[in-house]
Amino acid sequence: MGDLYAKSFVIACFTRRMLIEPVALADFFLSFFSAAMIILLGALYAGLFAWAKITAQYRFQLGAWFVYFALLITVGLFSQINHFSGYWLGLSFLMAAGYGWMPYLIWRLCAATHADESEHSQHPGG
Repeated sequence: MGDLYAKSFVIACFTRRMLIEPVALADFFLSFFSAAMIILLGALYAGLFAWAKITAQYRFQLGAWFVYFALLITVGLFSQINHFSGYWLGLSFLMAAGYGWMPYLIWRLCAATHADESEHSQHPGG
C-alpha cells in the first residue's frame, strides 16, 4: 500500500514539474538542426578562441565572440522549438553561459600548468 502512494507521488511530481510539451512532428527537423548547430558552433567557438590565444590575433577573438553570439541565438531557438520553460529554459541558458566561460578557464588552467615547464626547459641539464 505504501508503495502505491510512493508511485503516485512520483507520478504527480513528474507530471507537475517535469512534463514538457512534445515537439510537433513538423518541428522535428528544426529541433534536430538547431541541436546540431549548437554542437558545431560550440566546437567552432572553442577552436577560434584557442587559435586567438595561440596566435595572439585579435580578429580570431572577435570571430570567437561572433560565433558565441550565434550559439546563444541557436540555444534560444532550440529552447523555443522544444517548448522549454521554467527550469529547463534556465538550465539551457546556464549551459550556454557556462560554455562561454569554459575555453577561457581551460586556457588559464593550461597556461598555469605549463608555466613551470617553460621555466625548466630554459635550463638545459637542470
